[in-house]
Amino acid sequence: MPLFTGSRLGFGKASGGPSGTPIQASGGEIALGTSQTIDGVDYKYHYFKTPGTFLIPDAATFNANIDVIVISGGGSGGNRSGGGGGAGGIAVAEEVPFGASTGPLSIPITVGGGASINNPGLSSEGSDGDDSRFGGPGDSWNVYAEGGGGGGGDPAPGIGRAGGSGGGGHYHYSGASGTQPNHNPGKSAWVTNYGTAGGAGVSSPAHNSGAGGGAGGAALAASQPARGAAGDGVQLPDWNVTYYMPNTDPWWPGISPLPGTHFGGGGGAGDYPPYQPQRMPGDATNGGGGIGGPASGAGPGSPGVNGLGGAGGGASGDNAGPNGGYGGSGMVVIRYLGSV
Repeated sequence: MPLFTGSRLGFGKASGGPSGTPIQASGGEIALGTSQTIDGVDYKYHYFKTPGTFLIPDAATFNANIDVIVISGGGSGGNRSGGGGGAGGIAVAEEVPFGASTGPLSIPITVGGGASINNPGLSSEGSDGDDSRFGGPGDSWNVYAEGGGGGGGDPAPGIGRAGGSGGGGHYHYSGASGTQPNHNPGKSAWVTNYGTAGGAGVSSPAHNSGAGGGAGGAALAASQPARGAAGDGVQLPDWNVTYYMPNTDPWWPGISPLPGTHFGGGGGAGDYPPYQPQRMPGDATNGGGGIGGPASGAGPGSPGVNGLGGAGGGASGDNAGPNGGYGGSGMVVIRYLGSV
């Protein structure tokens, strides 16, 4: 469901000029942003794929007139018969308060990259995604999202790694917790956090690994007849990627087959013989989560989708060699009313 629709009470009650006066910030991949009309309301969207600065001409004008989604990088899947990576944590801020600040304001933007493959070609756990942030750590308005946890691997420790959403466990090991709900303390009135736990694997005779947690739902644990099921991404229609990302962007081909309204899909579980079918819910895929290794034999996990913070899938195999999928990069997107 949408978190807001453009008709929320309080949004856009700025004090910087007469009604209908255009306002303009700058920064991101398209410096002056992209205009979009939703339910008759005009907005500007700015998106960041890499670290940068968001410049606003007057903090008073933009006070309570900015909404932000902060998406961290997804975790990578474990190698060999590894667990799926955890999705990047997601924080959505509505009506960001700048308080009594006035005048120009430069807001630093940190964008987390997706996790790399840990020790390619060897039996190893996955790596954690990088963090994303709107504002500096000391700013009262800063919004933080923690990178997703890596999937568990073999040899021990086979437990998934904790992160924004937790990685899944290697067979007979537990999944890890999702830590994003613990972040942005004291800001629950205007920040909503998304991140869940990874699922546990199960040992002999099936030897099925666990999947990674998603921003929208926890992974389901493996059982004797089945691998773990990846956690769902969260659906946020007001942040539809088509509103701000042009189809010429290099990330677009990875996003365009998907709805563009789901973020933070968990990584699918890898497996060990006897191989079982993948359990990859549609909303995990829609959120950019990579699937685990094949059911037909040894093979790598698929990568997460860049921009959506999707996690990489765990590999399938009984010997060192197949790698987990790398995590998808995060993104920071800002929107504000086009006039006040």
